[in-house]
Amino acid sequence: MKNKMKWMLAVGLLSCSVAMAQQQSDILSVSASANAENASLAFDKNVKTMWTIPSQALKAEQWLMFTIQQPGDVCELDLQMQGINKNELKDALDIFVTYDPMNLGTPVNYQVEGNDKQMKVKFTPKYGAHVKLNFKPGKLDKPFSLKEISVLVAEKVLTDSKGKVTDRRYMDASLPVEERVESLLAVMTPEDKMELIREGWGIPGIPHLYVPPITKVEAVHGFSYGSGATIFPQALAMGATWNRKLTEEVAMVIGDETVAANTKQAWSPVLDVAQDARWGRCEETFGEDPVLVSQIGGAWIKGYQSRGLFTTPKHFGGHGAPLGGRDSHDIGLSEREMREVHLVPFRHAIRNYDCQSLMMAYSDYMGIPVAKSTELLQQILRQEWGFNGFIVSDCGAIGNLTARKHYTAKDKIEAANQALAAGIATNCGDTYNNKEVIQAAKDGRINMENLDNVCRTMLSTMFRNELFEKNPCKPLDWKKIYPGWNSDSHKEMARQAARESIVMLENKDNLLPLTKTLRTIAVLGPGADDLQPGDYTPKLQPGQLKSVLTGIKDAVGKQTKVLYEQGCDFTNPNATNIPKAVKAASQSDVVVMVLGDCSTSEATTDVRKTCGENNDWATLILPGKQQELLEAVCATGKPVILILQAGRPYDILKASEMCKAILVNWLPGQEGGPAMADVLFGDYNPGGRLPMTFPRHVGQLPLYYNFKTSGRRYEYVDMEYYPLYRFGFGLSYTSFEYSDLKIKEQPNGNVTVQATVKNVGSRAGDEVAQLYVTDMYASVKTRVMELKDFDRVHLQPGESKTVSFELTPYDISLLNDHMDRVVEKGEFKICVGGMSPDYKANNEIKHSVGFSDKKKGVSGMLNYTHEFGANFNLSISKVEENLTKNQKTVWVSVKNEGSLMDIGKVEMFIDGIKIGDAIHYELGAGEEKLIPFKLNKDSKQPVAFTTKYKMVAL
Repeated sequence: MKNKMKWMLAVGLLSCSVAMAQQQSDILSVSASANAENASLAFDKNVKTMWTIPSQALKAEQWLMFTIQQPGDVCELDLQMQGINKNELKDALDIFVTYDPMNLGTPVNYQVEGNDKQMKVKFTPKYGAHVKLNFKPGKLDKPFSLKEISVLVAEKVLTDSKGKVTDRRYMDASLPVEERVESLLAVMTPEDKMELIREGWGIPGIPHLYVPPITKVEAVHGFSYGSGATIFPQALAMGATWNRKLTEEVAMVIGDETVAANTKQAWSPVLDVAQDARWGRCEETFGEDPVLVSQIGGAWIKGYQSRGLFTTPKHFGGHGAPLGGRDSHDIGLSEREMREVHLVPFRHAIRNYDCQSLMMAYSDYMGIPVAKSTELLQQILRQEWGFNGFIVSDCGAIGNLTARKHYTAKDKIEAANQALAAGIATNCGDTYNNKEVIQAAKDGRINMENLDNVCRTMLSTMFRNELFEKNPCKPLDWKKIYPGWNSDSHKEMARQAARESIVMLENKDNLLPLTKTLRTIAVLGPGADDLQPGDYTPKLQPGQLKSVLTGIKDAVGKQTKVLYEQGCDFTNPNATNIPKAVKAASQSDVVVMVLGDCSTSEATTDVRKTCGENNDWATLILPGKQQELLEAVCATGKPVILILQAGRPYDILKASEMCKAILVNWLPGQEGGPAMADVLFGDYNPGGRLPMTFPRHVGQLPLYYNFKTSGRRYEYVDMEYYPLYRFGFGLSYTSFEYSDLKIKEQPNGNVTVQATVKNVGSRAGDEVAQLYVTDMYASVKTRVMELKDFDRVHLQPGESKTVSFELTPYDISLLNDHMDRVVEKGEFKICVGGMSPDYKANNEIKHSVGFSDKKKGVSGMLNYTHEFGANFNLSISKVEENLTKNQKTVWVSVKNEGSLMDIGKVEMFIDGIKIGDAIHYELGAGEEKLIPFKLNKDSKQPVAFTTKYKMVAL
């Protein structure tokens, strides 16, 4: 192309005129409402074979839908037909061209040329990947056939004002990214820019400008679009593994299956810190602790991105602590709470893993909906953390700014302007693609500077990742099982992940593991033969989910009789047969009950879900008649093993009293049944640990381990404070002991911690060594304890290992009474054990933190002698004058001459009046940032720049 075209330096000479050419497009897939098995005959280039609609079917609407090989501007369909003439076709047929098969839009306005046997259906070119032919009901009364269909796609070539083809400078990969972005922006119309930021199952792209599409998928626990990809344990289960390496490997496999599907971007993982078990989306998170979420979420990002893919961490930010557990009902989190908990995983991901995109949340930040929060999306995300990718809106979040939800925008045009000012580049929803909003962009009612800035974030990401040169994205064939999906090795990875996620909460009298030679096992409950994989699961393949019942049957010998009764439905109180379940239990040696949540693929529509997005649960009592079933079966006196198949903690206080053993299976993915059988029969020793606290009662919520001290009592009048099972807890078939705690403050202020972990039992097993820190006295109230690090180790019987941790000053820092990040000298309690430490919920609670069983964990005190803090120096670095504009740029230098990373902001005042927005920064010790401020060149008014503690005048 370069040899044939010359770049016109005068970009203004470019016009919107195009030279039109056409090329035939190959077909990727086809589907139909009737006679679907023969639909492909309309594309086989054989006029003797055809797709036929019988006359009896024409009373209802009939359709044929096909996907073209490469998205483009569809402009013509050539139809060879039989049994229908041109006039009948025009009266009966609607044609839709779309990029989003779930959102057809409006039918195209077309003309029919040619003769009745060979018709040319022509229309204004419309971009899309899918074409749907809709035959209206009742318009035709005789059968007709489609012999062949050819699809023509327009090729657009930009020309200059003289009609000559012109090169595109931005296609030169050797140019700097910024120059390519500005070159492309210069030739984009307002409509082009709005098209760039429209979302429809990904980013459609702009073919006539060579802007590539970016296909996307939800991948929180597997490739969730289409059908046939491997289904891994839901995210909360991965949090329960406490295993970074395993999570990274799982994400690599999901990444491989994403690459196989020609997809580039995952709207995953969820980095929300889940603080209320009633919230339905707990299942998508990695747990209730910011460090656990950061580490497991970071491992997922690392693994997935290692395949050359984009991750989109979500939902930024503060989404995991909704009021009453009701999704997106804001609790009014303070800046301190946000920066201590909810922003921590996002900061970790953005600063460490170079994420190319991020999804904002429905929630608020400091009273401002996130969709219009420049402080969160610009000043914190970009200015403090250095994020340089593009921001995706959660679906409908921009439209929510109107009266639909938030009432900050009177209409969608105002909502679009607010979102663009905040920097949201991809609109999943109904705002940027709204006809009135697009018209507003054309006539100047959309702020073009903000629109351009948003487009810059998108285009720079594309150029930076070489998508213009080698874009792998192709439309997804929703009916295709792609190469490598659900391979044997991927199944084994899913099974191992499920094994490692299982948490054993009770094992009275060492009932477990079971022998495979039992005479009779009763397997009961709505989940026993109905494995629940969780939200964002693809359409299920027959037999893909292997239930606990299946796993048990495959594990035992022929001498063992396995009785199965559902007993009750997950939620339907009328679909019960508890007496049958009781009878089966009475006839058995041991009972395995699988109870919990109904959370499954969106393709499964005939169930009431109890968990997942927008499915919050008020009581935490097992849904439907499950609790009644549990109590009736336990009343038989037979030993009962409860398997809790759930996406959240439940109130299982009574179960803990009645059941001999309790295992949490979570939402375990397709191999969950065999994995559970591995644990039940001792082929695998459970090593999972709780990523969320299990309360005694819903009335305790919110209840999480890292709480702050109370000004009064902790307990209720009618209930104690302590949880039923605490964060980090989990049993094993073996036992572990801790000893030899060593704590040392290094000269640079780092703290090294070591402890010895020994397997004192008779089986090999995994232990999760967890490091907790309590800041005893500080200038502000601090948490009773905080997880700082962890390590999952495998130990043979009698084997000992030393676990080692190293904390930086930042790891033990706090936000003081001035909201400055500092490290204060003084006493820190260090605890290392296999669960979060015990405490007495009373006065002097921090003094009580430790392990009541000294073998289960070790504690020690550190008298820390260092102090750390930032010291930002402010100066004028340089002043630049613009020779073509009456403007000058003042470059202000901020340098951290202190000893600790911290944040701050610079503000400009002219004649004592604050001008413009504050510019945020986050700088480590010794780091410097130059911040530009623009001024009128001839201004004589005094100008000053300020931080929290410093000022410099121009």
